Amino acid sequence: MEKSNGDRFIFAYNKLDQGLRNIYNIKQSIGFGEVIRKIAPINSVIKKYEDDLIEFGRLRNAIVHGAGDTLIAEPNSDVVDKIEQIARVITTPPRVVDVLARRKVFSITGDALISDVCKVMFESGYSIIPVYIKGTLVGVINRKMIVDAIGAGIAAKVSIDNILKQTVADGLDVLNVVNHYEVVSSSITIDSMLFMFQQNRKLSTVIITKNGNYDEEPMAVVVTSDTIDLQSVLDNY
Repeated sequence: MEKSNGDRFIFAYNKLDQGLRNIYNIKQSIGFGEVIRKIAPINSVIKKYEDDLIEFGRLRNAIVHGAGDTLIAEPNSDVVDKIEQIARVITTPPRVVDVLARRKVFSITGDALISDVCKVMFESGYSIIPVYIKGTLVGVINRKMIVDAIGAGIAAKVSIDNILKQTVADGLDVLNVVNHYEVVSSSITIDSMLFMFQQNRKLSTVIITKNGNYDEEPMAVVVTSDTIDLQSVLDNY
């Protein structure tokens, strides 16, 4: 038998309410509206739908009579679809690696030549690439760093050919770019990834490894432009 809109709404509401309390260890005595307000600053999904969720809490109280969730009114389908979608994202959040699993990952070693990096960037179409030295991530390089190195060399009357023959470790300022990238584990969800970029405006790259360790191979590389696609996945999840 097909569930009514009211039954679907209450099921999704309870699933969302309990899911948030479990994830963030919030007591049952705290009202739903306060739960939303507490979580909004640290969860991109809840932040986006904060006002809607507050209204959903009020709607729940308006259409339910007594402790047994007896319905006295039916919400419309748009409201039901939205709360079900939010509940899915929160309780069974999609992982970033599941979305980017088919995308090839490129990395380069610190002893590679700058010319090698240019070739990889040209062939892959990627403008940001992780750099490893002796199997450990030490930084990321981007096209701007290469252009800056070439520009500085030209200003110092160094031939472009000599610049391109330098190694990544020697010719580029890889080790000093520490606040523009982060390393996370493969369990990271899309909403958590979006929150990272929202919190750190200097963040340009997130490298995903199995356990979030620097001595592991990259499973995926996420850059700022990917956040548009990741947000679209959440909106249609």
